[in-house]
Amino acid sequence: MLREIEHKSFDICVAHEASKPVYNKHTPEVAPQPRSVRPLPDYKRMPFTTFTVDAFKYGIVEFCTAYFLTHFHSDHYGGLTRSFSGHVYCSRITANCVVQKLGVSHKLVHALPMNTRCNVHGVHVTFIDANHCPGAVIIVFEVPSEQGLVRIVHTGDFRASREHVEQILRIVAIDTQKAVLPEHVMCAQATPCVSPTIDYVYLDTTYLQPSYVFPPQTDVVRAVASFCTKVNTDASFLPNFGHKPNPRISPITRWFPSRNPQSVRKRRVLFVVGSYTIGKERLFIEIAQHLGARIYVSPAKRRMLECLGSSQLVQMLAPDMSAQVHVVEMSKVNMKGMAEHLASAQKCGGFSSVVAFSPTGWAHSGMHYGARPEPRGPDPLDPGLADPESHAGFERTVQLLAQAACMHGDSTFTIDNLKPRGSSSTVTIFPVPYSEHSSFAELARFVCSLKATHIIPTVFSSPAINDTAARWLRHWQTINIHFERWARAADANIPPTHHPTLGLRDCKNIV
Repeated sequence: MLREIEHKSFDICVAHEASKPVYNKHTPEVAPQPRSVRPLPDYKRMPFTTFTVDAFKYGIVEFCTAYFLTHFHSDHYGGLTRSFSGHVYCSRITANCVVQKLGVSHKLVHALPMNTRCNVHGVHVTFIDANHCPGAVIIVFEVPSEQGLVRIVHTGDFRASREHVEQILRIVAIDTQKAVLPEHVMCAQATPCVSPTIDYVYLDTTYLQPSYVFPPQTDVVRAVASFCTKVNTDASFLPNFGHKPNPRISPITRWFPSRNPQSVRKRRVLFVVGSYTIGKERLFIEIAQHLGARIYVSPAKRRMLECLGSSQLVQMLAPDMSAQVHVVEMSKVNMKGMAEHLASAQKCGGFSSVVAFSPTGWAHSGMHYGARPEPRGPDPLDPGLADPESHAGFERTVQLLAQAACMHGDSTFTIDNLKPRGSSSTVTIFPVPYSEHSSFAELARFVCSLKATHIIPTVFSSPAINDTAARWLRHWQTINIHFERWARAADANIPPTHHPTLGLRDCKNIV
């Protein structure tokens, strides 16, 4: 439903030689801002270009001719205000948000079409859906240079999938003199047998630690929506949820009616979902559709959702708090915040209790979901235990990745995995491992499926965590290199690596 957006640009002219959009250099109509004293980090500038990505907090950069924005989250658009005089390139949804929410002049905002190769100042640029929040994109840059064509992939924030790898490989396999259109990117044709090298991958490493466990989004959405349906239709489901019946009592009590049948008929449960400025839409839409209910959001959130361009979603929005599904700021999903919200909603909705969900990747572990016993001795997932320079070491690296995928990321999620973080007679809160970032195993598969020369992380933490992440990235890079080397040694009777969990018959099947 959220993909029904019409992808057009504010300022496109068509190139005759390749039949693809061309974005010409613009003359600024606003006086340039002074350069911020804060230096621009190297990972914000795309090599061999005059482009930056998500680099607005550094002011106007002297060399920059195009400021790319991957999606509309504040840690990426921070510094972008109505006084910004640079030219911004982004998706249509993000462009709507930038113009309507930040007040940036529409003359400076250029919405590139999705899944279409465009020409921006002589560089070929293609956007594909990042599976993060609405409007979020992965950017594929193909840069002509004296050394030849330089291929760059910037993931922004993303939830990696097999489709991402296949789409990227389809794009870079098409000659840059030819057009790339949505039917080329989205088709179900086989991934090219010969995969060009990706020179630079700028990678979202938010959760690059083996402990991060994310079940598939579809499993989480389905489980939460089914749970809400059960709570809504069965008054006894939530009070008894997670508790095993006493075999000595339940056969007897089943013969007796409820002590207060009137309370069951008058009972109305409010369902609340925490959200950011943009994101988590799949979850609260699915809940509302399962319940046959409408959705209440604040006026500011409503204006944001209208930027998505989905008429079906706008029709689901209710004018007041009588709607049974509410969306609130993530910071308000706590016992105090939900008690206050319930009190406000009771006035027009007649609700007796509230069930709230906090959907975030930070709910990945602990008692709530995916708890694992602490390993004894050396961590079997430590990348230092494998030396990919030898065949035995290569096999060990693949084994570690398979183990990571099996233990940390290929789990399923059902109603039984829901565990309340807090509860009272009227408020129950559930953390939900619904992540819009990639898990450790998903990152492993993504990196190992692309033949990349340089992998640059875009998220940083403590020195120790950064060092471990860098070691993992180095090991994953070797998968393609050494797989090809060992595959070419077929005359030496070296069998191809294969693992049933990863489907690692070749380097394209990891994801």
